[in-house]
Amino acid sequence: MSMRNRAVATVTAALLVAGGTATAMAPAASAAPYHGIDGSGAVHDDWKDEEDLSVDDYASSNATALWETVLWADGARYEDEDGDLHAFKKSQIDGSFGPETESATQWWQEHFGLPEDDGIVNDDDWKDAQNQLRGPYSGNTVEYRGAARDVTFKRVGGKYRVKLKNTGSWKNAYYDKVG
Repeated sequence: MSMRNRAVATVTAALLVAGGTATAMAPAASAAPYHGIDGSGAVHDDWKDEEDLSVDDYASSNATALWETVLWADGARYEDEDGDLHAFKKSQIDGSFGPETESATQWWQEHFGLPEDDGIVNDDDWKDAQNQLRGPYSGNTVEYRGAARDVTFKRVGGKYRVKLKNTGSWKNAYYDKVG
């Protein structure tokens, strides 16, 4: 092998080793952290550390749709502008924490004797609702035993899933995404 070929081979080998080392040392691309309703522990501990939900916090989210499903399951009622009470309907499970969801949350908080009835879903509300969870059952389902009706959620890969309007396909219960 000529001196020139030997030099090219040495430089090429050094570059290949350096490139491999740089590749090996480069941080692996990691998936974005899941920012949604956690389902990685035991069902009776699932909702103990969830985020607040309100007209100001995660007002448009699948996490809100999960909460609205709880309201519907428990037969919550909301007060309209005229002061009349209406049943919170399945069709209102839309992931939008508006005035009706806020009012239904206040009703729910009063109905179940929670310390605050301000319409903001907080740790006390999540913990109280968590007491009605059963499962997991086959198909990764979890049942919420509501005062008016039972509803089903899914837990897949440590993530809760919900259906908007309690129909259609399952969606991850993200705090910052609807649909």
